[in-house]
Parts: sequence; structure tokens; C-alpha cells
Amino acid sequence: MSSPRRPRNSRSSKLRHVLLQKMLLLLLFGLLASTSRAQQFTFRHYGQNEGLRNLDVFKIVQDKEGLLWIATENGLFRYDGSEFHRFTAADGIEESLVLSLALDSSGRIWTTTNDHLYYFDGTRFQSVPTGSHPMQFAAVQRLATLGSRHVLFLDRGTLMQVQQNASQLWTAAPYFTPQQTATHPELSQLHSIMATSAGTLWLGCGHRICRVKDGQLTILGSQQDLPDESWTYLYLDRHGWLWARSPQHIRVLAPDATRFAARDIAPNGLSIYSGAGLLTFTEDAHGDLLTQTDTGIARWNGTGWRTFDRSNGLAFDAISTILSDQQGSIWISTRGHGIYRWLGYDQVENWTTDQGLRSDIVWPILRDRESRVWIADQLQLSQLDNIAHQITVPPALAATALPHATGLTQTPDGALWILHIAGDLLRYDPSRQRITFRTKIPTSARLFQDSAHRIWFLTREGLYVVREPGPHPTVEKLTDPLISTDAFADAAEDASHNLWFLADNHLYRLADGRFEEISIDRRYTRGQMRNIAVASDGTLWIGGGLSALLHLRVQGAQASILNTVSTPDLVSTDVQIVRFDHRGWLWIGTDLGVNVFDGSRWRLLTEQDGLISNDTDEGAFFADHDGSIWIGVNGGAIHLLHPEQLFSPAPLTVQLKSATLGDRAFHLTGSRNVWRWRDVPLDITFTSLNFDRDGSLLFRYRLLGLESEWTQTPGRHLHYAAMPPGDYRFEVQAVDPAHQKQSQTASFAFTIRPPWWRTTYFYFFLAVLFTSLSVLVWYWRERALIRRQQILRKLVAQRTLELEAEKAELLATREELRRQATRDALTGIWNRSAILDVLERELDRTRREGSHLAVVLADIDHFKRINDTHGHLAGDSVLRDAAQRMLESVRPYDFVGRYGGEEFLMVLPGLHPQDPCPRLTELQQTISDRPFQYLDKSLQVTSSFGVVWMDSPSTTVEDMIRCADQALYEAKAAGRDRIIYYTHPTTNDVPTR
Repeated sequence: MSSPRRPRNSRSSKLRHVLLQKMLLLLLFGLLASTSRAQQFTFRHYGQNEGLRNLDVFKIVQDKEGLLWIATENGLFRYDGSEFHRFTAADGIEESLVLSLALDSSGRIWTTTNDHLYYFDGTRFQSVPTGSHPMQFAAVQRLATLGSRHVLFLDRGTLMQVQQNASQLWTAAPYFTPQQTATHPELSQLHSIMATSAGTLWLGCGHRICRVKDGQLTILGSQQDLPDESWTYLYLDRHGWLWARSPQHIRVLAPDATRFAARDIAPNGLSIYSGAGLLTFTEDAHGDLLTQTDTGIARWNGTGWRTFDRSNGLAFDAISTILSDQQGSIWISTRGHGIYRWLGYDQVENWTTDQGLRSDIVWPILRDRESRVWIADQLQLSQLDNIAHQITVPPALAATALPHATGLTQTPDGALWILHIAGDLLRYDPSRQRITFRTKIPTSARLFQDSAHRIWFLTREGLYVVREPGPHPTVEKLTDPLISTDAFADAAEDASHNLWFLADNHLYRLADGRFEEISIDRRYTRGQMRNIAVASDGTLWIGGGLSALLHLRVQGAQASILNTVSTPDLVSTDVQIVRFDHRGWLWIGTDLGVNVFDGSRWRLLTEQDGLISNDTDEGAFFADHDGSIWIGVNGGAIHLLHPEQLFSPAPLTVQLKSATLGDRAFHLTGSRNVWRWRDVPLDITFTSLNFDRDGSLLFRYRLLGLESEWTQTPGRHLHYAAMPPGDYRFEVQAVDPAHQKQSQTASFAFTIRPPWWRTTYFYFFLAVLFTSLSVLVWYWRERALIRRQQILRKLVAQRTLELEAEKAELLATREELRRQATRDALTGIWNRSAILDVLERELDRTRREGSHLAVVLADIDHFKRINDTHGHLAGDSVLRDAAQRMLESVRPYDFVGRYGGEEFLMVLPGLHPQDPCPRLTELQQTISDRPFQYLDKSLQVTSSFGVVWMDSPSTTVEDMIRCADQALYEAKAAGRDRIIYYTHPTTNDVPTR
């Protein structure tokens, strides 16, 4: 039935009432938010930097393959885990404004622009005719599918049906007949549409909800407790409950119920929505329902709503879609802010300074017997009411400075014991909210309560203990010399109630009241041991500033190393936490994340999984009674809600996206690809649709036929240069190192045939051609060789003559070069270097034979006067004539060389020192007896000789030259034109002329 139309002033009055109600609600919510601060969550943003070029998103859907389709104000995008692909006119979509998306039962994607309807045929979009007059689509819930051949959409409030006939042609027509519309005017005022898999159609019609089931129309309204409003979004959950939402209320209809139940979001009024987003519902993997509010998101868990807003990390609004994908990740699209993915959804909760902590550096965490969680941060000890989601500081603690608590425990009497790093020890009674005991001990690392409820305090100056932790405790220092001065860091208790105490460099066991030091190989303990845990089998795990995490077994007083764990199983060896939970799982907190070991596999948790920070704080670990885990980090407190799901068998997938050889695309499924060789590259792209592991995946691949070994890469595109002909198979796997998982292998095969010039037939043709040509070439070559031999004989004979002439010329040239190298250019006698070589040689021969050797250094007297008076040419003439006269006067085996300038060096082998005068006098007189002729001038020239004999086998060339030069100097000093014999100190004087 249609309801009477309300007066206009009544509608305005109602609108003013709603707005006033909402303003009061927001004010009340703001007051509540100042004292109630819920958990912090993290989100990954996908925007323009990630390839989503437009941030105004209307709708997200996920197809059966797992790809995400995104409708935006500027184009339709598809996200495959690696990139956002934008569909353009080349892909069949002519318009840029894409308003809605739907997925039919066959998995086909449907989309609407402002005035067109399209479907995706697997390669491109096809436009569907919608009638003679232009359509007008909107961005709300106005597109649905019934099976794969019927598509429903709203056009100006009218329900239209597009269906495919037997000829595969699409036709469009109104869904309701004119008679139905006339009978029920609401059917012309439609604003939402939802079709179930069973074929039932739900419509927001006027201020009612219409249902079409098995051809029967039912209109639900006030008689079914449905407020008289426009129901703009309808959703059927997995249990068959119909959820309906208007801008003011939320109602739900059970499967067999006849009346709607109210499900408005508390506090009262949060159901009122006036934001820029689009109303939406979705179910998460656990069946909880999510929808948006003006301030964030609300979640229905079956008993009540829980809201999330900016205080929880939702730094965005105007939500248009909330989607739970196939892996359970929550995707949120917005109008103007792009897309967000909720990291660690329903797995991780974070508590930071935004939720009331005084500092975001968190140390010990504890849940007491009243289910209150206590969190000690860098500045204060706070109390968390996990039911009311409130963080408070009790007055007695707020009035006390409690910086950097390193230890926190609760004794059976309900008292909390708090130990601070500076050594302040407090006993706090929560029931009386009073500090009942306070004392001071040395600087402390941690406290530990054993099964006997003794409290041990691990200080830098030994161990302290409270054996009876009552209202009037006594703190006792252990004086055992073995442990009294050691610096302790951690403690643990095994199943036999033995206590293990870990110092920086020592391990102690307390058994039967006696301490014993356990010996550990020092090669493994270089650094600092800071954390210890005992496994159920009695083995120990030790970590800290060591090169690896140690797993050891103790027998007697000796520890044997069972295993060392480092990268890649352990993300970092800077270990801050080593603890077991109630399941027997080992938790290792490091500066780069949290590693978990279930006894067979390691798993890594990082910020990618929703952690507020990777950097854990030392000893900040608490295994809660419900199986959840609390961890303190530099960023806040982390609460892991369902650790048992960390090792879930959720499969890892990999998909081949495309493979092209130049401009030719391969078929990735079906028959083998066969292509002729071309000088073009091979490009392959692949991805994984495990969006929850986005940023953590690697890919290992190989191209059999080219490479047999696996190669690993974080990229999702491979480029090979021009491929040689051959048979190939490409294989790729997705690898998640943090979860130690890998996908099944995806592969495709292809063959590159050789070019025509490398085929067998062409090779055969070449062989025949080559053989024929070889015969012809051989015949021609034989004839040519004969002619060539005749020519060569002539050439050889001619060349032989030329070579002999060249050889003679070379010998003459070499002789001339030798002469130039050893002869003085002016006089033609030996030059300085040559005569010195002669002297060296004659000295060696004289030593061997024991004969005599005389050296004469001769000088032309007053030679400078000749140059100055008659010119240098006259001087050159005198030098040439003097050299010639000396050569004519010496024996054939004597040597004469020019030593330098007007000086000559004569080497006289075999000249006896007892008979020197006549021979040397004759040599000197050859220069002075006859005048020298120059032009028409006659020049009288004399000379001076300095003579020395070799007197010792050790005499060197330098010794001979020096002695002869000294004798020559004496001859010049004595008036020139004479011979001076050098007298050795050990020989008789030789006569001097």
C-alpha cells in the first residue's frame, strides 16, 4: 500500500529535528570520546602514488579470480596486487565517470557510467543497449544481476531489466508493468535494489521496502515496524537476515520474521548519516556486519555495535564501500581519499598515546585476577579496562612518579609488585588503591615470580628475593659468593621447579637451594645474554645481543648447543623477548619484528600484519589467559587477538597475467604457443592476489630451455632480450618468507621456431649448393694455382734478389750505426763510451792474464787559445790531425779514443812500466814535432800526457781515469808539453820527462 504524502512543512520540521538531534549526539560523543579511547589500528593507503589516479571512489567489487574492480570519478580501475590498470576507450569504455559495479553469477563484471551500461567479455567492455531514450545512472545501490542473463538497474526511479535472448542480443524494458506501477506508486520511486542468489528481489521503494519473490510483490512498511523513510541500502547476510539502512536508521528482518527489529548504532544517533559517502554494508570473515558512520565504521557482532573512528586510526571519512575480500582483508573506499586496507583486521589491536598511554614506549604488561590489563610505559603504570576500552591511572599511582618499570607481577593476595629500572620497588594494593610498601634496591633489569610465589629481583649488583610477599615483606639480598656481584638480566623456571638465572655472561641454576654455574661455549656467548625461556622438554632458549638465538640442553653443569637460529628464520639477532605461550609456541621479539615458532615453522609479524611498530621492548611480553598475546613496542602496546590463526593453512597463490613476444600475446592456458623467431623481446608479468601479504611476497622463477636454476625477485615483470629458437617452459612461484609459504607453480610452454634461413630444408639446400660450388671452386682453383705457381717462381726469384740487396743494405746500415755509436763524429776514433768499454774489457783481460796495462790521458796544450785565435774550425782541424797522428803511432792492439773536448784516452795493453819512456815520448812527439796546417796557416801544437799503470787486480776504470787525470793535471801545472807518470804509493817511482 502507498502511504499518504506528508505536508512540506512537516518534512522540514522533521529535518530540523533530525539535525538538532545529530548535533546533540556529536556533542555527547565528543564528551564520551575524551574519556573512552578504543584501540589503535593501522591501514595501508592506496592512492595516486600507488597508481590509483582518481581518489573519488564509488564502488569496489572482487571478481571470482580475486581481482579488485574500482569505479571512480575518472575511470574504471582493476587492481591485481601489483598495479592499478585503468580501462579507457581502447578497452571499450567511452566515458570516464564510472558510477557502479556488479558481478553476475557467471563471474562477469557489469558497470555503469552516467548514461551507459557495459559488461566485460574477458578482453574488453561491450556496451549494452538500454532503450531508445538515454539512461541516467547514479552512484548508489542501483545495479544488480539476476543470474547471468538478467541485469537490473534504476533509471529515474524506474526499475529496468536488460536480458539476453536466444540470439545473444540484449534488450531493455521496464521490469514492472504499467498496471503494477499504477497500483503501487512506490514502484516508480525506487532508490535501491538488491537481488539474492535465490532470485528474490528487494527494493527501496518510496518510504517502504518492496520484495518480489516468485513473481509476488510484497510491500513492507510501518505495519512491519519499518519507519517511514527512504531505505537507500539493502543487504542480505550469510544467515539470510535482511539489513536495511536509511540516512537515519538501521533495521533488520530475520529470515522467518514478519517484523523488522531496530539495530540503530549506540550511542543513540550514530545511525544518522549525512556524510559525503555512500551507505554500505558488508560481512567480515567471522560474519560480523560492518557499516559506516559519520565518524568512522560500526561493527555488529551479534549482540551489539562497536564503533571505530579517528581515535582508532581511521583518518578518513566519506566511505563509499566496505569490502571483505576472499582472504578476509577489509577494503574501504572513500569519496576523495582513495582506498584503504585494514592491516591485521580482527587479529591485531594497538594501544598508543592516542588511547591514553602516557608514553608510547611500553615495558611489562600484566592482566590481573579482575581481568584488568596493566601496562607500564616509559612514564607511568596505566590500567586498561578491556571491556569498556578505557585507559586510566589509579589516583595512588598517578600521584607517584613511576618511570620505566621493568618488572610487574601480581601475588596471590592480589597485590601488584612494581619494579623500576632505577631500583624503586613498590607494593600496590588495587582493592585499597594504596601503595603499601616501598623500598630501594640497586639498578634492576627485571623481576620474576616463581611457582612458590617468591619474587626475585634481578639487579646489576646481584639477586634479591622476597620470600613471603605479604603486607610486610622483607627484601633479602643473596650473599652466595658465586652470584652476589653478578649483573642479572632474566630468569625462568622449568617443570621440575628449578630456577634459571641469566646474567650478562653467565648462566646459573638454582636447584635444591644451591646455585650452580652452567658452562656454555664462549664462542656462542660473545655479546650479552639478556633473555631466557624454558621449553616443555627442559631445553633452554637464550637470546640478547648475541650473534644468534641459542637453543641448548643442560646436562650436569655443562650446556650443549642444540641449534643456533639467525637469518632468514630470525628476522634479526637483536633479541628483546624470548618467551613461551600456553601453547608451547616460542615468541622472539626483535628490533625488526616478532618471530613465532610453533615447533616446526617460523612465522614473522611486522607492521605489514597490523603491528603499530616492529621494534619490540625488552621483556615486554604477556601471554593472556584467553590465548591472546600482548607485546610492548616502541610505539605502544600490541594485542594479538587470535595467535592460533598465524599458522592457518590459507594457500598462497600466483597468477600469470600476460606474456608477449614483441607485439604477440601468448595463450597462458591450453595448447602450446608456437611462434616463428623474431628479433623482439619476451615480456612476462605475474602477480599474487594474496592482498593481505602485499609488500611481503617474493617470486621465484625460471625459464627452462634457457636457465635451469631458480631466480628470486620482488618484482612482477620480467624482460628477456631476443630469445633464440627453441622449446621453453616458464615457471613461477609466489614465496612468502615471513610465513614460510610458497604457492603452487604456474607455468606455460612455448616454442620459438627458427627463421627460414635456419630450417632443415634451407640447411640441405645450402649443403647441395655448397658442394656444387666447392667442386667448381676446386676446378677453378687448381687452374689458378698452376698459373699462380709460375708467377710465384718469378716473383720468388725477383724477391730473393731484392732481399739479398736489402740484406746487404741492412748490414751496411747496421755497421754504420755501430760505427756512429762507438766512433767520435769529429775525429773518427773511439768515442768516450766506447773507449771506456775498451778500458773495462782490457782491465778484465789484464786481471785474468796477469799482464800490464797502461792508460794515457792526453791533452792538447792551449787548445782554447787556438779556438779563440784561429776559430773553432781550426781547432776541429787540429783535433782531427792529432787523433790521426796518434793512431799512426800506436801499436795495432793499442786503443785511442776521444775522452772529451781536447782530451784523448789511450789504452796500451802489455806496456811494461820499466820501459815506458821511449814509446810514450814517441807518441807525444808525433803531435809536437811537426806543425799543424790549417788553410794557409802553420800552427805549432804541443801536448801533455798523464800516464798510469794498473797496479792491483782491484783497480777499476774509475781508479785508472782518476790517476791518469791527476798525472795530467801535474803535467799541466809543471808547464805543459811533458809526460807525467802517476806513482802509486806502493811502487817505485817511474822516471818523469
